[in-house]
Amino acid sequence: MAADAHDPLDREDAPFLASAPESSASSRHTGDQDDEAELKHVYNDDDADDDDDVDDRKGTKAIEKIRFRFMVTLFAMILAFEVGIVMANGPMTRIYESIACRQYYAEYDPRQIAADGQVPESMCKIKEVQTELAAVKGYMEFFDGVLSAFLAIPYGLLADRIGRKPIICLSIPAFALNTGIMFAVMWYSDIFPLRAVWASCLAWDERAAMFFRLGVVSMGADFASSAVSSWMMTWDPWLPLMIGWGIVLAGVLCSVTLPETMHVSSARRTERSASVELAHLASENGDQKGAPQKEERQIHLDDSDVDSVEDDQLPFTLRSAAKRPFLRRMYSRSRQYFTPYSFIFRNKQIILLLTAFLVYRLSRGSSWFLVQYISTRYKWTLAEANLLISFKPALTIPLFLFILPALSRHLLRSMPTSKKDLQLARVSIICLCLGTLGIGLSPSIAALVPSLLVQTAGSGFLYLIRSLITTMVKQEETARLFTIIEVLQAVGNVIASLSITTVFQLGLELGGPWIGLAWMMTSTAFALVGAAVWCFGLPPVVEGKSEAELAEV
Repeated sequence: MAADAHDPLDREDAPFLASAPESSASSRHTGDQDDEAELKHVYNDDDADDDDDVDDRKGTKAIEKIRFRFMVTLFAMILAFEVGIVMANGPMTRIYESIACRQYYAEYDPRQIAADGQVPESMCKIKEVQTELAAVKGYMEFFDGVLSAFLAIPYGLLADRIGRKPIICLSIPAFALNTGIMFAVMWYSDIFPLRAVWASCLAWDERAAMFFRLGVVSMGADFASSAVSSWMMTWDPWLPLMIGWGIVLAGVLCSVTLPETMHVSSARRTERSASVELAHLASENGDQKGAPQKEERQIHLDDSDVDSVEDDQLPFTLRSAAKRPFLRRMYSRSRQYFTPYSFIFRNKQIILLLTAFLVYRLSRGSSWFLVQYISTRYKWTLAEANLLISFKPALTIPLFLFILPALSRHLLRSMPTSKKDLQLARVSIICLCLGTLGIGLSPSIAALVPSLLVQTAGSGFLYLIRSLITTMVKQEETARLFTIIEVLQAVGNVIASLSITTVFQLGLELGGPWIGLAWMMTSTAFALVGAAVWCFGLPPVVEGKSEAELAEV
């Protein structure tokens, strides 16, 4: 079973709630008939084969129901987060700006404050107010990124121990506290300083594969929610802010209906352990076909410090491990934890593409300040700037649904799949580089809009690189590869929150065309990524893969 690389349940990147086809039952035994009989005797005892078939069919139907419920609930949660966060971002920026503006004029020119305690938005575009606003938003991203990077692994390990659903439900009171602190700071701005919103930064996890499936739907939701939010902001920014966070809260509450999936993963591990024992029986009879590889045996080791010892030596080894120094035990545990991820060093091309994820995320940090940049440089209101940005998803959807597939089918039809991805990625990074540079240099809205269009044309770069790098690893390494990618992107967020905030503040201080300094810098970073992608060559193992194998990945 473990030896069959094409078994759908043996793939680490396969849906963990997917049921195996009934026809695969006969292919699960790789040893001879004597080994099969012995294994059935050990694991099935006196159960009849007919009863096993009935139980398998019932189990398959039950798993299908749970899987459907799980996917619908999870899709609803992610979509609620997408719609709510996008709807709340614009109003939140406007409220932050009004608070910083009012606090500034209260100290330096109280006469500008109206009877209702507000300052006209047109007077809030000065560099002092915008610098404070950039600091508040940038360092919020920094604290959120740091907490995400530090808490992701402990939360994941805890979820494997006590279950996924309890950990998700545990985030509900934390999310309520997060939202409560943020709203209290904004509502009672005369009591709390604006920077107190930093206390509300809490981590929440992302799953790249799920967002990839929801990509087009999320973009459509982003467009609709941004447009509605901009329209509501012309009345009162608090209205779309409350609605947006209400939608997010509804998505969080959906977590209580999620089914627990830890027992499914446990069953998988038990099934794989049985395959290892079957391979051991086959090797004793001289059949090496089902023998597990060295890397597979290493992955199935437990958390003890035992390194391939015989059964009669196990108690002595455990006693010796207990006496080892603390640092040595920690080193051993760390080595066992990171060993499954050592495959990334097998190919230098993989490391090259992974650096592209890090630099890309670092460069995309400038998008956090795009609405503020448009409002400040071109003297637009934040509602108008937010409405302009809302049209970017409307342009990205046709790109993903029609333009890129058409290019792949007609212009690059003679190329293998990986070669197509590489060529499209090269064109996309050029669009990102030129479009981002144009945004930073545009003296007017008339010049900004074409630059936004060019930048949007390159928005498929990250998906193309993800598809390309996935074809360079084994199927059982795909999930671990995605984990590494997410960690790199979290690190990129942390670095970007500091660097982009500092550069944007520097541009505000310099004034004039230098307000776009952050986009000039990110364009340079995109150029470095582009140079790496253009120097990238497909390794022979990728070029030699068949289309069927690439489709399976």
